[in-house]
Amino acid sequence: MTATPTGWFLLVLVALFYLHILWRLIASRDGIAQLCFAASFFILALIFRADPFLTVLSPVLLPFCYAYAWLGIAAVLWSASSLRVSRLGLAFPERQPQLAALMASQLSLHLGIVAFSRLLDWRPLLSYLMAPPLIMVVSYACYRALLYVMRRQPEARLPWTVFGGMTVISPLLVMWLSDWLAPIVLGLT
Repeated sequence: MTATPTGWFLLVLVALFYLHILWRLIASRDGIAQLCFAASFFILALIFRADPFLTVLSPVLLPFCYAYAWLGIAAVLWSASSLRVSRLGLAFPERQPQLAALMASQLSLHLGIVAFSRLLDWRPLLSYLMAPPLIMVVSYACYRALLYVMRRQPEARLPWTVFGGMTVISPLLVMWLSDWLAPIVLGLT
């Protein structure tokens, strides 16, 4: 990205997504979620540190660029303690619907990208690695959709049909948006 208005806009998207995550975690007052988020930073930093081609500061700085990966690891850790599975769907008892929707959206997004990238010629995974602002937009859209559903369910419950649908739709949405937006954005930066 260069210092064009579009480049600055993409950087602002990354910063706003990161700030929204922090705000949601702080507002939830859920100590487990906050600790999972802190622990996932170190897990992601260790993953980046394993790459011999990265510079010394890359493990410290790259998690801020890939905030969705950071949050995805935190969602896996948090769901181990907060997620209840039943035949009706996923339930997050005694948790705020906003935090539950944020974590469930990350689970569905990451599960969808991992599960369907091979079938879709690896294009969702390539967008995941090469287009952080695009993934953040899709991630936020998934969050808002799941929050809409979870607010209408008892005890922050997410039906299987909604979770499965979001898992299938999210990589398709990533692929469609990358095909549609990448030429436009590259022409503007």
